[in-house]
Amino acid sequence: MKDQSQEKINLIKEIAKCRSCRFCVDVCPTYQATCGVESLSSFGRLQIIKYLLKGSLELDDAMAYCLYSCLQCKRCEVVCKSKGQHLEITELIQRGRNLVSRNLVSGAPGLGGPETAPPGKPNPVPVNQQGRK
Repeated sequence: MKDQSQEKINLIKEIAKCRSCRFCVDVCPTYQATCGVESLSSFGRLQIIKYLLKGSLELDDAMAYCLYSCLQCKRCEVVCKSKGQHLEITELIQRGRNLVSRNLVSGAPGLGGPETAPPGKPNPVPVNQQGRK
């Protein structure tokens, strides 16, 4: 668990190195195919990962779709390097996927398990499935 916490901190630090120039957005094939949905670009995915790991976002089907729709083509890395930034964007996305998936499987709080509802918020388990074992 301690290694996972350190990995999470390291990933957030790596993502923070992004200058938010968004040059990577325009070359992303999934961004182009969706007529400009930024959450389906490399920059958008990095932001989703950052906020999922910080606990500001909850993992749902839409977030998972955004993360797993990346083709890992590395066009974003080519333009990132050409602009003087040397982020391994596809590696960061893959590491983020791994962390989020690992937490989802283990039911860790804040990443989609039923125990993630903050006090005063409704239980995320659908009503028709509550109480079933």
